[in-house]
Amino acid sequence: MPVPTRQGAGRHLLSAERALQTAQRSADVDALDALLHPRSVAAGPDGSVFTKDDDLRSHRSGALRITSLVEEHLEVEEAASTGVTRLLAAVEALQDGSPVSVRLRYTRLWVRDGDRWRVLAATLAPA
Repeated sequence: MPVPTRQGAGRHLLSAERALQTAQRSADVDALDALLHPRSVAAGPDGSVFTKDDDLRSHRSGALRITSLVEEHLEVEEAASTGVTRLLAAVEALQDGSPVSVRLRYTRLWVRDGDRWRVLAATLAPA
């Protein structure tokens, strides 16, 4: 699928976004830990706010298990040491043992941390 980019958005940010999606699908806590900034915070579709530790804990414990995450549309924008990805995805998951099927819009603010991109902030909204 072609990915619209702006201002010379590099393949590196696109690679980081795709690596994050892969880590979410496989509940790879080590990869998620590397991709999320230590001060990362996100707002969920229900308005709840969760930290990096909250996110990692939910994957590690199995409270959240993403069984399918299918990218429908992705935009990548990069500006110096920051970037934004906007993802529309069909997501199926088990949340606290209950099946969930939803289309979500993810907006993620990425920052360069040394030589890698990490998510500093994110919002997830029903599409």
